[in-house]
Amino acid sequence: MRCSRFVCSITWCLAVSVSLCGVAACSGNADSAEETAATPLPAGHYEGPVTYQGSELRVALELRETSAGQLQAEVTFPQMPELAFEPVQAFYKAPQLRLVQQAEGGISVQAVREGDFLRGVLNWDSLQADFVWVRRGTAPARGFREQVLPGRKGLRLLLPDDTLTHHPALALVAFPATTAAATQRAMYLARHGVAALVVPTESTTPDSIAGATVSSALVALRRQTGVDSSKTGYWARGSSTRVVAAAAAREPRPAFVVLEGAGADTRAEAQPYTVFNQLRVPVLGLYAALDTTVQVRESARRLRTALGFRRGTQVRIVPQATPDFIQPGRTRPDGQWQWPQPAAGYWSGLVEWLRQR
Repeated sequence: MRCSRFVCSITWCLAVSVSLCGVAACSGNADSAEETAATPLPAGHYEGPVTYQGSELRVALELRETSAGQLQAEVTFPQMPELAFEPVQAFYKAPQLRLVQQAEGGISVQAVREGDFLRGVLNWDSLQADFVWVRRGTAPARGFREQVLPGRKGLRLLLPDDTLTHHPALALVAFPATTAAATQRAMYLARHGVAALVVPTESTTPDSIAGATVSSALVALRRQTGVDSSKTGYWARGSSTRVVAAAAAREPRPAFVVLEGAGADTRAEAQPYTVFNQLRVPVLGLYAALDTTVQVRESARRLRTALGFRRGTQVRIVPQATPDFIQPGRTRPDGQWQWPQPAAGYWSGLVEWLRQR
């Protein structure tokens, strides 16, 4: 029997909502549906360690039931909350669970449910570690609220779950290859006082056309309850930074912009970013020192020039960081394995800069 009869395709709300579809809901086999319906879904809070070369890392998996036959998944690291993520691919066919962080590289989890336990393997790039995680009650609250944008199918705004009536807000422009990174940042920012909306954009769309689409999303974002319309801006990574440059020239003007890994190796490549200088928009430009997709130092230098050294504008190179702003795992001089870590200063610097805008 073909695998596709058992696994449903996942409809992923591009802001941050990821669903695991139960087999009974999509197999089309009535007998199979009745059999699966009798098996409770594995919703709950699971936790436990993964160990590699004697070094232990605590991991938690939150599985939340959103409707009959559907779960929402989130992988967190209590010692490194910055690295929490929702998988772009998530499949559950009792008793098997599979989660994939992003299209290429990153973290994946394959597990088998055994009562209140999940037993399986965690892969982190080329690293592989076995685990046994135990269910310990229900999954906690997410730390933010979701709000559907009227007339914007599939777009969900993440709002901080606090007592403030208005928040600064960021529209995260994401090509398919950067969707996982955008979603991770949206979740983290929403838990730290910044409303966030992931705006999907196709990499094959001309920058000018994509810019118009992105600009319309910013219009919708500014109208949302809980958003400070005077403090809304854009985030983009890699080649999608050119889309943001095109969008910035349109109304409404962004109050601030965050650019990660903006390609500016030549004067011609840097030219589109001069629009931020012309419009006096403060920009936070971030480069990962280990990024090989751009000439980091040359791009950083040319971007600084294009942005005009304006007040509030900063261009930083984060040392020892991969393009995902992670410090790679390594064996320390004492022989102990050091798990991958959030790049020092990246997350705290991002939140601090946004709060100052």
